[in-house]
Amino acid sequence: MATALVALARAAVPFNTPFQVVRPTRNHSSMTVVTEGLALLAQHEGRIALVSVVGPYHSGKSFLLNAILHDTQAFSVGRKTSPETMGIWLCRSNLTASDGSEVWLMDSEGFFGPGVDEGYDAKVFTVATLVGAHVVYNTVKVIDQQAVGLLEMLVQRAQLFRTRSAASTSGQEAPDFLRTEGFPPMTWVVEDFVQELPDRFREEGSTGWLRTYLEGSSAETRQIGETSDAADAKSTNTKSDFLNKVFHDVRVHTLFLPATKREQLQDLSRLGWGELTEEFRTEVGDLRQHLLTGLKAKISGGRATTGTSLAQAMQFIIRGLQQGMFHELPSLWGTWTSQVAAVSISDAEAWFASLSQRLDTGDEPVSIATFNDRLDEARDASTKFYRALLRDFDVRPEVGELRRRMEVHLVERLLPAYHERIQRWGADSSTAAKDGFSAVLADQALPSDPTVLERDMTAAAETERQKFVVQLTNLSSTGAGRMVSSLTGTAAGRVVQMPSFNPDPLVQLSVDLRTMAAARSLENERALQHLFKQAVSAADEAVARELKTVSGGSGAVSVTSTGNAASASVPMLSRGRVSSLRQLTQQRCWRAFEDRLASYSWAKSAPHYKASRALVQSEYLDARVAAFIALNDQRVRAHFGAALERAMSAYISNRSSIAMPAAEADVEAEHSQLASWAQELLSGSVKELTDTDAFGEARVRLDTAMREGLLQARDKNIEVWKAYSDESTRCAVAANRAREKQCGWFCLFNNVPWSHQATSRRHLSNCFSKSTVGNRMSPTLRAHVFEAWYRKDMGYDVQRVQMRFYSLVVTLAALACGAWWKIRQPYAEPLGFPAAATMYGSAPQQHPSYYMQAPHTYGVPGQAYGPSREAAGLNARAAAFAAGGQPQGPRRFSMFRGAA
Repeated sequence: MATALVALARAAVPFNTPFQVVRPTRNHSSMTVVTEGLALLAQHEGRIALVSVVGPYHSGKSFLLNAILHDTQAFSVGRKTSPETMGIWLCRSNLTASDGSEVWLMDSEGFFGPGVDEGYDAKVFTVATLVGAHVVYNTVKVIDQQAVGLLEMLVQRAQLFRTRSAASTSGQEAPDFLRTEGFPPMTWVVEDFVQELPDRFREEGSTGWLRTYLEGSSAETRQIGETSDAADAKSTNTKSDFLNKVFHDVRVHTLFLPATKREQLQDLSRLGWGELTEEFRTEVGDLRQHLLTGLKAKISGGRATTGTSLAQAMQFIIRGLQQGMFHELPSLWGTWTSQVAAVSISDAEAWFASLSQRLDTGDEPVSIATFNDRLDEARDASTKFYRALLRDFDVRPEVGELRRRMEVHLVERLLPAYHERIQRWGADSSTAAKDGFSAVLADQALPSDPTVLERDMTAAAETERQKFVVQLTNLSSTGAGRMVSSLTGTAAGRVVQMPSFNPDPLVQLSVDLRTMAAARSLENERALQHLFKQAVSAADEAVARELKTVSGGSGAVSVTSTGNAASASVPMLSRGRVSSLRQLTQQRCWRAFEDRLASYSWAKSAPHYKASRALVQSEYLDARVAAFIALNDQRVRAHFGAALERAMSAYISNRSSIAMPAAEADVEAEHSQLASWAQELLSGSVKELTDTDAFGEARVRLDTAMREGLLQARDKNIEVWKAYSDESTRCAVAANRAREKQCGWFCLFNNVPWSHQATSRRHLSNCFSKSTVGNRMSPTLRAHVFEAWYRKDMGYDVQRVQMRFYSLVVTLAALACGAWWKIRQPYAEPLGFPAAATMYGSAPQQHPSYYMQAPHTYGVPGQAYGPSREAAGLNARAAAFAAGGQPQGPRRFSMFRGAA
C-alpha cells in the first residue's frame, strides 16, 4: 500500500515542470500560499533535498536552474526589464542528493524589483533559507561591497524572524527549522564573469575574492583609538564572522557568459543546452557537482523532509510572515466579559481589515470620492458589527478605540497601498500617454517638413496631455457631497486625499512629451541631412559620370604620351567643347539633385536646400569642372608644346636650304613656304583645338620665331651678297682713301659723319655700276649691302669721323660759353683799394697809395708799379667773398686772359 502511494505521488508531480507554491499579495507587501501548489507538494511522500536559488531580479536565477537541469525550457526566462518570476516556484528534478533523496529546485522572485518593498525581499529570502537544504545566492558580473552589505542585511532580517517566531510559540514545540542554530550552506554564484582573478587568489579561488570584501566590511566596524583588547572584542562580532557563523559553509562559484551574441542573450530560452558556450557548460557542471556533493534532506520531526512536512513548514512560515509573529493567548485571570470585549473589538478590527481589502480591487485605482465612500461604508459596517457583538453583554462599547484602530489600519496599511496604486497609476498613465504619443510620432514618415512635423507633434502632445488631465481630474475628485457629509458627521474619520507627487505627473508628462518631440525633431533633422546628403551625392555622381562620358566620347581628341594623335590615350577638348561640357554637366548635375528631392514637395523650403545647392555648386560642380578644365588645358598645352618643338626643329633645320645669294623676293617666298609648312606641322591633325589658348600661344611663339628667322635669312642673304661684292667694296674703300688725302684736315668728309656716309655710299654705288655682281642687285639690295659694309667694314673710319665731329662741337661750345661769360662779368677793383674815381675823382693811378702794393703780390720786381691783371682778379674775388658769395678761382681769370 505504501509503495502504491509513493508511486502515485511520484506520478502526481512530473519532472522538470515548475509549479507555484507562494504568490505575492496584491500590493506586493506580503505573500500568500497557493493552495493547489501546496496540495501537489504534500502528495509527495519521498525525501526531498531542496536547493533554493535567490538573488536580485534579472540576475539569471531561472536560467541558472535550467542550466542545472540541462533543460533551457523548464523555468520561464524573462526578456523584458520587469521581473518575470513572481512568488516562489518548485520544480522536481531527476537529480539525487548524497543521502539518496530527490533534489528539488526552488526559484524565487528577484530582489530589489521596481515598486517592491525591501521587506518583501527579506520575506522571500527568509522562506528560501529556512526550508532550503542549500542556498544559492545569484548575482551578475562582480562581487562588490554593496552586494555584500545587501546580503548581510537579508540574512540578519531572516535570522531575526526565526528568533522571534521561535520565541512566539510560547509553550508549543518550535519546528526544527526554527530551533537550528545556523542556516544551510550557501554558494554565491557570479554569472557573466569574464575578469581574471589576481594572483593572490589563484589557490583559494573565488571564495578568497569574497573574503576580501568580508574583511573590508569588518574593518569598517572598528574605531580608531580603541585599545587592543577592545578591538579584539569587537572583531569577534564583525560582519564577516556573522556570515560565516550563520551559514555552515560559504563558497563562491563564477560562471562565464552562456552566449556571446546580443540576440541570444536577450532570450536564452531559445537556445538548446548544446548551443551554450563551452566555458559556461563546463562551469555549470562544476557547480552542479559542488551542490550535489554533501547535499542532504533537512530533518523535520526526527525524519528527513518530505513533501508533506515541507508543505507544513511553508504554511507555518507564510502565516508567521503575514502576522509578524504568532498571536499571544488571552490572560487566564481576565474575565470572560473582558475577553469577549477584547475579542469583539479585535473581530471588528479584523472585519474592517477584511472590508478594506475590497475598497480598491480593480485593475486601476478607484477615484478619491469612491474610496472615501467605500471607506465610510466599511467604518459604519465595522461599527455596527462591533455593536452587534456586544448587544447581549454588559460591556460598554469602545467605539473610540475601534475608530482609532481603524484609523491606524487606514494610515499604516490602506493609505500607503492606495497612494502607491495611485502613484503607480500615474506612472502607468503617463507611460500610456507617452506610448500613444510615441505611436503618433512613429506614424510620421521621416524625413518630413519640419514645420508640419512640429505642428502635428504639438497637437498630438496636447491631445495626450488633455486626456491625462481628464483622467487625473476624475481620479482626484472628492465628490459633490463629501464636504457636506463630513460636516454633518455621517462620515467620521479621516478623509482620504490625493497623494503628493514628486514631481508633479502632469508637469513631468509635459516635459517628457517635449523631450520626445525634441528627439523626434532631431531624428527628422538627421533624416533631412541624410536626404540632402543623398541629393548631393547624386549630383556629384552625375558630374563625375558626365565628365567621364564626355572625356571618352567621340568629340574628344586623344594624344599619346609622346604627343602624337592616338585613339587609346588621354583625351583633349577644344574650347567650344569645354563650354558645351560645362553647360551639359551643370544641367545633369542639377537634374540629379532635384530628382532626388522630387518626392518631397517641401524640400525647397527647407533650410538645408540652399546650403546643399551652394555645397554642390562650389565643392562638386565648379571644383570638378575646373579641375577637369585645368587638366584638359594641361594636356592641350603639353600637346602643343611638343608640336611647337617639332615645328621649330623642322623649321630651323630646313631654313638653311634657302638658296643664297638671291633676290629678296625669292628669299621671302621660300621662307613663306617654309613657314606655312611649319604652321601646318603645328596644328597637325587636331585642327579643332585651334580655338584654345594653348594653340594661340604656340602660334604666337612660332610666328615670332619665323619673323626672327626671316630677318636672319635676310641678313644672311645680304652678307652673302656683300661677300660676293668684295671687288666693289675694295673699290669703294680705295675711293674713300683718295678722298681723305685730297680733302685735308678741315674738310667735311673727314669731320662730318653724314657727309662721310653720303660720299661712301656714292663711291660704292659707282663701284657697283662697274661690277657684274652689282648689276645683278636691285637698288634696295644695294642699299642693304651698303649698310652692312658701312657698319662693319668701315666701322673704324666711321668712329674716327664721329670723334672728330664731337670734339669740334665741344670746342665751339666751350668758346661760346667763355665769350658769354666774359661779356656777362664787369671789371672789378683791386683788393683793398677804393675806387679812385669815388675818392679823388681822378684815375686810380693818381692816388698815392695805389703804388704801395707789395711787389711780390701785385707786381713783378724790375717792372713799374701799377695794377696787374692778377691783382684785379684777387680784388674781384675778395669783393665777391665779402658780398657773401664764393671766391672765384684763378682759372676763370686765366681763361679770360687767354681769350684777351
